[in-house]
Amino acid sequence: MKKNLGRVLPALVALAVAAAAVAGSQGRVAGAVTGPDGEPLEGVTVTVTTPSITNFKLTAKTDKKGHYGLIVNDATMIYRLHFEREGFAPHDEQKKFSTVEVTTVDVKMQKPQAAVAAAPAALSASDQAAMAYNAGVDAMNAGDKAGAAAKFQEAVTKNPDLPQGWQALTILAYQNKDWNKVLEAGQKATDLDPTMTQLYQMMAMAADQKGDKKAAADWTAKYAEANPDTPEVIYNKGVEALNHKKMQEAADYFAKAVAARPDYALAHYQLGVVSLNLKKNDDAKEHLQKYLDLDPNGSEADTAKELLSILK
Repeated sequence: MKKNLGRVLPALVALAVAAAAVAGSQGRVAGAVTGPDGEPLEGVTVTVTTPSITNFKLTAKTDKKGHYGLIVNDATMIYRLHFEREGFAPHDEQKKFSTVEVTTVDVKMQKPQAAVAAAPAALSASDQAAMAYNAGVDAMNAGDKAGAAAKFQEAVTKNPDLPQGWQALTILAYQNKDWNKVLEAGQKATDLDPTMTQLYQMMAMAADQKGDKKAAADWTAKYAEANPDTPEVIYNKGVEALNHKKMQEAADYFAKAVAARPDYALAHYQLGVVSLNLKKNDDAKEHLQKYLDLDPNGSEADTAKELLSILK
């Protein structure tokens, strides 16, 4: 049986000073789908999903030459590609797409009987781990966190070198505020797959909640080093400049943050406050109002309303 780690649960949670999702660079995937004899297969449905966004789905159908192509907006995540056509056994692939060139995924689909015949009598530990992991993703998407945790734990027990399993356990631990587990599972995930840098944010928060300020600062610095151009990192640089009363520098950082992510509510709020300090009242009104539009019940909503009333 072909190993299938087709579903991956990327980190979704950010530090309190940052927003939850991180925008990434576009990725493109394309390829050709053929049958058992190498003939092009037309009309194969290609579905791309990622459990990081439960309602995310892209679909395409192969043309007469068996070709397909799709674009994702955030290539920092790992995606599952599901190939399906009547009369053939479904096929799954998991990929992290390149941001530089087109990622090629060619598939040869089998007749159902051939797929069964090709399967070994017993599953390997890695295959069992993959099945447990995918069952955990299904449970997670269905809202069964306890069932998901049990399946993810089963996955890493069967295959301790499965970074996606440790990553999923880190996220669940973060949601449950199990800070020790966040640090333990997060360390294992990032040791196995150093590209899982989004976990650094959760690990920083976990260390902070445990009172380890040095570790929290170290994880935050590691995240910033690995992701220098994300809106969250840019925002935090703005906060640092603001704390040192470097108003224009702070304004520049906050402006970059909202340019990178227009729905970044806190960045709009801070840009409004800094603009007010710089006596750019029109800019202040614009961004304070934008903050309220994006997060009317946010932590700074009352202050934003008070400042707007003064600016009128």
